[in-house]
Amino acid sequence: MKVWLKRILLLFITLFCLVIIVIFMALQSSPQLQRIHQIDANSAAENKRIAQRLIQSLKSNQQPIHLQATQAELHGLSAFAHRAIPQLNANIVLFQDSALINFSLALPFPELIKYLNVEVVLVSSKEGVDLGTVYIGSVALPGNGLIKLAEWFTNLYVKKEFGSALLSMIKSVDITSQQISVAIVLSDDLKNEPLSNKNSLFALRDQLALYGDVEVIRFYYQSLVETIEQSDTINLSLAEYVGFTFGLVKQRNLAAITDSPAQENRAALMALVLYFGTNKFELLVGDISKLSAEQLQQRTTRRARVKLRERVDIQKHFIYSVALQLFGTSTASNAIGELKEFLDSNRGGSGFSFADLMADRAGTRLAMLATTSDESALKVQEHLADITDEAFILPELTGLPEGISQQKFEQYYRDIDSLVYRSMLQSIDERLRKIPVYRD
Repeated sequence: MKVWLKRILLLFITLFCLVIIVIFMALQSSPQLQRIHQIDANSAAENKRIAQRLIQSLKSNQQPIHLQATQAELHGLSAFAHRAIPQLNANIVLFQDSALINFSLALPFPELIKYLNVEVVLVSSKEGVDLGTVYIGSVALPGNGLIKLAEWFTNLYVKKEFGSALLSMIKSVDITSQQISVAIVLSDDLKNEPLSNKNSLFALRDQLALYGDVEVIRFYYQSLVETIEQSDTINLSLAEYVGFTFGLVKQRNLAAITDSPAQENRAALMALVLYFGTNKFELLVGDISKLSAEQLQQRTTRRARVKLRERVDIQKHFIYSVALQLFGTSTASNAIGELKEFLDSNRGGSGFSFADLMADRAGTRLAMLATTSDESALKVQEHLADITDEAFILPELTGLPEGISQQKFEQYYRDIDSLVYRSMLQSIDERLRKIPVYRD
């Protein structure tokens, strides 16, 4: 018996040592890749083009679907990815018949094992996916072997044959020095039974409830609907709806109806997002709105007329940034706000606006502070319950440059790393910090 215990102990020690060795070989002390691309007007345009093409391809009834990206569009995606996830640097370089994919990810580990560096070659293929050797740090692994491992893992732990079905959808990969094109054929299940799959996805969404308790969100949403029905005034400020909603939140907390102030705030903000934002948000959250024709008309009117700082566009920037924070992260929300402004700076756009950017950052910060912890959630409730004054959620817009063309931006601000641009962001953040809810 003692001999077997010693052998088992030795086996565990050996495995532990192997894991430590693999970690030290895979994780490194320095990034293999530094930032190469940065977000600007050109990269924003590239992101818009690839997004539009992706949507058109997915909407098409033709088979196979061709997902395409040029070298410039891949650079644009890399720039946006870094702005949204500052710890990530990525680069994809296209060659004839192959693509070199590199990324470095900074991890919250000690300096000696802080960076995950990955390098992989994707090869043109007339059937399926073909990967060359994958380097994770100094560890070399067979790419196609990793594909088989991922397929087996998905089949075993996600759904039987699910991984195999996903791989079989990729029919070919065509790579030139200018463009990559992936041909995808949807499975018969997805083509012939879209409704059942759609219902399955919605059932999974409702079961997971990733974005809050649907019943609580519906309570705040219906409360908004009812108070709007009773109001004769249309051109109200968004601040009044924020104050009304957080007044309800505070009442429910005082009545001990809720266990978590942060979760209650999330539900309240989500209701505001679903009412004033796009209908598509509801697909992520659950079936919330059950409105009559008259209520739908009221909602459409409010969306078009409710303002913030006397501007409907500022209201939309604020609400959509709240949404992006609730659905994602503050860095991603801020990055998307910048991306939109760079798109506006291109020819035909309204121009880069620091006023819009301040509304973006205010909405992001409010959602973050309202939901990060119960302590900060309670402070937000105290600041915003029953407010009617816009000064409680957004400073005045005076002195913030707007309508800046790409040429003017590059002449004066140069890029997002320049001192003058970072000074503008710092000035915006200082304005926000003067408002009590953001100061906390």
